[in-house]
Amino acid sequence: MTIFGPDISSYQAGLDLSRLANASFVLAKTTEGTYYTDADYQGWRRQCAGLGKPFIWYHFLSGEDPHAQAAHTAAKVGDPNLPGMLDAEPAGTFRPSLAQMVAYADAAHAVGLNLRLVYLPHWYWQELGSPNLTALRTRGLSLVSSAYPGGSGSAPRLYPGDAASGWNSYGGMAPLLYQFTNQASDGGQLLDYNAFRGTIGQLLAALRPPGLTPAPSPTPLSDPEDDMPAFATGKIDPGAGVTTVVLPPPANAGAARWGDVWFSLGSDFGDAHVRITLFRNGAWTEFHEDFVVRAADGRVQPFEVPLPTDVEKISITRGANPNVSLSYLIEAVGR
Repeated sequence: MTIFGPDISSYQAGLDLSRLANASFVLAKTTEGTYYTDADYQGWRRQCAGLGKPFIWYHFLSGEDPHAQAAHTAAKVGDPNLPGMLDAEPAGTFRPSLAQMVAYADAAHAVGLNLRLVYLPHWYWQELGSPNLTALRTRGLSLVSSAYPGGSGSAPRLYPGDAASGWNSYGGMAPLLYQFTNQASDGGQLLDYNAFRGTIGQLLAALRPPGLTPAPSPTPLSDPEDDMPAFATGKIDPGAGVTTVVLPPPANAGAARWGDVWFSLGSDFGDAHVRITLFRNGAWTEFHEDFVVRAADGRVQPFEVPLPTDVEKISITRGANPNVSLSYLIEAVGR
């Protein structure tokens, strides 16, 4: 399942969110630097609350002191538990560095903001020298990518599909959201639109503040057929081009009443390269052409979010370093 949401600012002043036909969630600009507050932010926050849609604020990074910027954002967000995104892209002569992104993330978390995303377009990441983004990932941020088939201003208005290049990993991070167009026609305006592969519940789980867990679900009555353990592990077969197929339990579905399902990989004595494809809706869809499982990283989650509910099979094909020891872990929660 894939859901969609626009990101908006005062450029879309007057937009009625109830008229959006394709929006399951909304991102809205809150602040920029220390000098700007979006005049339409609070109105859109109230609209989303009334519509029951997930709402994500975003801050446009400037070259000013990161603590002052974070304080400015915190004063305008309205609810510290709302998830937020850092918009890190060039503006005028300012070219944000990775160090400035990390500094704002630290400052935002220090003032209690629930900063969970960073918008760092692939083209700008390349301009920065294609750095490793571990410093952002370890601070609890997930990547928002952008890639417009046909280029900006001429991008197709329709979602290009789950195999689109915008889902490819870079800097050691897999995109959680993918901005696939700036020409989506919805609500009477042309909008930037983003995709999320999963359900609204899975998106909310990925954006939840650290340490805040949902209320536990009632324990169901015992079922003699429901004897699957809460986790399962196994080996990925070695050998050049060898494929191992893993069958996860049905996420948030099925008679066993499993909740979110997570998939991890781990290697030893070397970095394992694999191609990962998913069997969804009766067809194989490529997820990673060359995903690297580094021995130094411990458990690695290629998806960085729970599995989409429609995944029935996961195919792991060996690439470079095909004989490195490699194992998988499946965890199922919320039973």
